[in-house]
Amino acid sequence: MKIMAGKKIQTLLPTFFLAVIYAGLFYAVQFFFFKSAFVPNGLTEGALDSWDAGVYHSVARGGYYCSNDFINTNSACYLLFPLVWKIAQVGVTGMCILNIFFFALGFSILCSLYDISLQNKIMWLTIPTVYYTFIPYSEALFFLLCSLTLYGIKKDNNRIVWISLFLLSLTRATGIFLAPALLAMSILSYPKSELRRNLIKYLKFYLSPIVAGTAAFIVYQYEQTGIWFVYFITQKISEGHSLKWPTLPFQTMSGPPLIWISALAMFIDVVAFIFLGILLVKWLIKNKTEDPLMIVSCGYLFVVMVQIVSFNPTWGPRETTNVLGIFRYTMANPFFYVFLYRFTNAVQYTWKNYVLVFIVSNVVWLTFGSYVHIDYFLYFMGNTLLIFVYMLHSNKKLQWPVLMLAVLNFYFQVCLFQMFIAHSSFPE
Repeated sequence: MKIMAGKKIQTLLPTFFLAVIYAGLFYAVQFFFFKSAFVPNGLTEGALDSWDAGVYHSVARGGYYCSNDFINTNSACYLLFPLVWKIAQVGVTGMCILNIFFFALGFSILCSLYDISLQNKIMWLTIPTVYYTFIPYSEALFFLLCSLTLYGIKKDNNRIVWISLFLLSLTRATGIFLAPALLAMSILSYPKSELRRNLIKYLKFYLSPIVAGTAAFIVYQYEQTGIWFVYFITQKISEGHSLKWPTLPFQTMSGPPLIWISALAMFIDVVAFIFLGILLVKWLIKNKTEDPLMIVSCGYLFVVMVQIVSFNPTWGPRETTNVLGIFRYTMANPFFYVFLYRFTNAVQYTWKNYVLVFIVSNVVWLTFGSYVHIDYFLYFMGNTLLIFVYMLHSNKKLQWPVLMLAVLNFYFQVCLFQMFIAHSSFPE
């Protein structure tokens, strides 16, 4: 047993250190860029302790509080990350370092599930939303726990699955999204003859920890604030997150700097939905099954889209749905990487696939107002070209796509990070 455990650790260490080194280089490059006047904003603890990070830090230092009008409150965040911050007894910089270790461990566990080349690992690390795991946000801890969940599913280890699902349901509200995603996995990953057995397994090992973790969080907040369901009430009153019919065109609070990546995330979620729909038809007609990790990942991405378009506020001058957070919730988690691996490593594309992607992507861009002006259309066409480069990456005879993607991704990653520390634009 010790020998086997040692071998597993040895396989994880190279990827772990790769992720840690990348994070260190990312911060070093930010410092160099600032000192060289390439970017306007330098690294300070005050800059890093902004937006949601400040809310988490507030809970870590003094617990939850809430006023009667639900405006003066820090209750709009989940429990586990600020609890870890409190136990760690570190400052903002220390929490950033701890988050890097959380992410590196989760990333190494995720990569161990597939045969990932070094080039792909580097390209994955440059995905723009990865910077969320380097700051005092809950993304790094969520990434680690979701990776453990996927590992437990892959190895059929129900204990790991139960514990990780319980903890991640204390980490982010998006943990609830896994309930329907895991149900889809329990159905579509197995023949119809095993449906009853898998539904029982779903209730015991998948749904119960999510319900237990969510209930524990609700009770904990009640004990501190005296208000039942204070998180959900706060989200509705102060953040505007309530059930409503979506209105088009979709928008973001930050406009052009972020609407492109929000539209790209929407496209990913739409493809996940289409994939699940096709798989459901094949399962019903031919009893055909699919990789469980792919199903739960697509299920999660689809639920993200449903939640974003159905529960987000209608802010802004046009009073249309603001798809706040869609790229963060879509791309800053292991489920996106499972999706990405499938469509850049396990698929070979023909010209018909490119035509189909062009059509589907432009339908998605239409929902963001690409029809308003030719400039809008050309703006969103950049997304289409980026998707095409990812599709070309699936051709292993070509080496330039992965290098091009890494360079572009790193540039966008730096830009998004600069927006975060500048306090001038909502990071979504």
